[in-house]
Amino acid sequence: MDVKTYLGFDVGTKKTGIAIANSLTNKAIGIKTINNHKNGAINWDDFDKIIHANNISLFIVGLALDKNYQPQKMTFIAKSFAKQLTKRYNIKTEFIDEYLSSFDAKKQLKYNHHHTNADRSVVDKQSSQLILQTWLNEKLFNK
Repeated sequence: MDVKTYLGFDVGTKKTGIAIANSLTNKAIGIKTINNHKNGAINWDDFDKIIHANNISLFIVGLALDKNYQPQKMTFIAKSFAKQLTKRYNIKTEFIDEYLSSFDAKKQLKYNHHHTNADRSVVDKQSSQLILQTWLNEKLFNK
């Protein structure tokens, strides 16, 4: 059986949450939040460490659309990030709607007794987990 490994991303202007999953368990786990450099540039060194340490088959990037499924500023930032990922690592990228993922992540963290004003890095990591898990669930459901 060929086990595939996936990385999911919640892309932001200051940091990006990352989750990992595989085709054996189909369970996403938030693993890290990477801060951009102070000038806003992507911190590729930290991405390199994670991506090279795992045999990644596919990237999943959350696509920020509004409640009417229309693009917004973050939509274009996420698409640009995905394009750079694919070019840098030669790994295909897919998108999934991430509408309300940060809101849901905050709710889950609060429900699980984390501080009501959870650290943004924790929220971004949880959001990436929700993004990747949603993609996995849709993939399984549409088999």
